[in-house]
Amino acid sequence: MNEIASLKKLFEDFNSATDSLRRAYGDLEEKFHQINVELERKNSDLERSIAEKEEMKNYLQNILESLTDGVIVTDLNGKIQHMNKAAGLLAETQETESLGKHISEVLELPSDGEWEGVPTSGYFRKKVKSRNKLKGKTIEIINAPLVSTNMEVHGGVLVLRDITRVEILEEMANRNEKFALMTSMAAYIAEEIRNPLGSIELFVGLLLKDLHQQRYRERLEQIEMSVKKMDYKIANLLMFSETRIPQMERVDINEMLKGALSFAEYLASQGNIEMDCHFSDNLPYFVGDAEMLKQAFLNIILNSIQAMPDGGRMTIGTRIFREGAPNAPGSFLEIVFQDTGIGIPEDSLPKIFDPFFSTKEGRSGLGLTIVHNIVYLHKGTVHIEAAKGGGTVATVLLPYGDNAP
Repeated sequence: MNEIASLKKLFEDFNSATDSLRRAYGDLEEKFHQINVELERKNSDLERSIAEKEEMKNYLQNILESLTDGVIVTDLNGKIQHMNKAAGLLAETQETESLGKHISEVLELPSDGEWEGVPTSGYFRKKVKSRNKLKGKTIEIINAPLVSTNMEVHGGVLVLRDITRVEILEEMANRNEKFALMTSMAAYIAEEIRNPLGSIELFVGLLLKDLHQQRYRERLEQIEMSVKKMDYKIANLLMFSETRIPQMERVDINEMLKGALSFAEYLASQGNIEMDCHFSDNLPYFVGDAEMLKQAFLNIILNSIQAMPDGGRMTIGTRIFREGAPNAPGSFLEIVFQDTGIGIPEDSLPKIFDPFFSTKEGRSGLGLTIVHNIVYLHKGTVHIEAAKGGGTVATVLLPYGDNAP
């Protein structure tokens, strides 16, 4: 009997333990379910956070790649970690080729102590000779340390901007300011000289009618020739000093250039000079003074012809110049004149637009000054530089559309 009671007690204890285990398992299963739910929630939050961060990264990357300014990020040793597309275009390189290289190597900066590590805050301009294009450019570089929220320096950031056109505009403005000071003085001097010259020419003409001795006639003819030469220079001087108001009309730049070339065609053929034209089709009409612009273009063409005394080639091209981002709307007409002539000495380039400055014997030195004035009146820019391989490149930019004068 005692054994049966003991056995019964054991079964009751077993059943009680089983119930306890069942309840514990149920509690454990509930807790496991709660943990699973919490893990799923955490995973969902994590995936959403990763997606948001990836989206933000792509968003910031798109902003960086859409900038027209170049951005380069370096590490503490000045080695490139990242660069956007605009920086690659300005430095004429690819990101894949530049990663890991030192910034001074890619941008051809001075290899001094300043660029051995992270560049300090600063600003400077750098002339760059283009490897792939005919013309060089000027780049503005703003550099600063890359600093975290807790003010720790992690590297450097450089912002690159092509300011070639800004620099040309500054040159144009400085030139025009200088010309403005000379204008009134030039007009006064020209008028004061031209009046007595007219009298001299008149009396020489009268004397030539009465004189029959050959010796005196030759002397008078020399005087008359000198007077006419001086009058021509004074006419140029008055043209320089005269404030002309452009007569605005719709102008076809390509047709205007063809007209200017027709005037110079004979001189070019006589000088064994080949004219090579590359005119862009469907250029928009430009609103300007047709005669003034034709004179400016003709002056540039004649200068190039005179720079090729032994023959050569002159190339003239037109196109729409797109400023800023590659997909930005075009806002300028670009006319480029390139010759294979003797070129201009480097020390003379800053002075070529100055009145009365000429590298050619017997020239008035007002041709390019008049070109400057005409282009300036049309709110454009003109820039002349040495061409690769010799010769000269003259570039005229004329605004049209929203930027038109």
